[in-house]
Amino acid sequence: MSRSANYVISGVWKDSSDNITHVMLHPVNDGDTWSMGEKTSEASTIALLKKGNVIRTVVWGYPSWTIKSKVTYVQGFTKEYLRSEANATPKDNLDNLISMKAIK
Repeated sequence: MSRSANYVISGVWKDSSDNITHVMLHPVNDGDTWSMGEKTSEASTIALLKKGNVIRTVVWGYPSWTIKSKVTYVQGFTKEYLRSEANATPKDNLDNLISMKAIK
């Protein structure tokens, strides 16, 4: 069986300036099932992308989760940032994933 990504992101942590600092990252198994997620820093997630891993967002779509937008990274003025692919579906963008701020 194949898989459409190596990892999926189900939620994000943001700082007081609304920038993503961490993501809930889940390894994807064959058949596009995934394991329990782990809080992972933005820098560590970018390092996985640089190693050639494919990362996508995953969204809850009642009654199940669906793998969606591809995640990449861009170089800002002072650092690199995670970014979801530009498409016409804001729902699957990183900024619109579940806020994990209640989970430390």
